[in-house]
Amino acid sequence: MIGPMDDALPAEFLLDEFPPAIRDTGRTLRKLIIRTVPKAMETVRPGWRWIAYSLPENGRVRNYAWIGPERKHIHLGFENGILLDDPQRLLNGAQERLRKFRYFTFEPSIHIDEAVLVDYLERAAALARLPTHVRRAMAETVVGPVAVEHERRRGDVPSEWELVPDD
Repeated sequence: MIGPMDDALPAEFLLDEFPPAIRDTGRTLRKLIIRTVPKAMETVRPGWRWIAYSLPENGRVRNYAWIGPERKHIHLGFENGILLDDPQRLLNGAQERLRKFRYFTFEPSIHIDEAVLVDYLERAAALARLPTHVRRAMAETVVGPVAVEHERRRGDVPSEWELVPDD
């Protein structure tokens, strides 16, 4: 079992708790992220057991990517992944109806060409640099049809039924 993590701990301490293949893949992903987006800040997120990557801006940070190790596989995820063009459908998360994140899963080694990963990382960082209101507007256009479909189904409820709000 993995013990509690402290936000100040380096990422190596998080990765060292996992099997060697996962640890090594995590280290490779870290090097790739730092090489691709050199100004990225790396932070261990103990509650999620993630290594988060963000870009500093005016005293704040904008998250754009994360590494999520697990015992049998490891993820490279993107904060605003729903906004990333993914014509070959390489990213996971849509099938789970995740509202924001998209991610790659490696079991345990990286099976996607490095140039492809660099492209996704660069585009994710570029999205993070956009003003928040621009990203929100973009997200609304992406998730809009899902919301419309949800409302349509809600309208199909027989009129004699009373809808009870979720608490």
